[in-house]
Amino acid sequence: MTTPADREHRVESRLKLAETIFIEVLSTAADHQEGSRIVICNSLDLSANGLQVVVDEEIPVTSRLRLCIDIHDRDPVYLVGEVIWQRRDDESEGHRIGFSLFESDDTDIRSWQEVIADLLN
Repeated sequence: MTTPADREHRVESRLKLAETIFIEVLSTAADHQEGSRIVICNSLDLSANGLQVVVDEEIPVTSRLRLCIDIHDRDPVYLVGEVIWQRRDDESEGHRIGFSLFESDDTDIRSWQEVIADLLN
């Protein structure tokens, strides 16, 4: 969970945009399913190296997941993010989750950072 002190240490500009996010969640033995499933949600805010979403279910902190962000009028962007905090969202009856995005050769992180820079201008 973020605290006021955490928010003061944010270096990046954030965009308050409600964009569609697809999160690939790996199933566990407790799910009685094999493989993965896609959770569709909306963003609350976006930055070059992170994003905040609201989902219907709890996703454990430290989970590393594949994300696809669909911003209208642009190509989908594929990223990898780690859940760095989570808290119950009473307004939506879901969970607010903060992701930190990873730089990796297998993702569109450079394109994502360009999209955010473009949207901030």
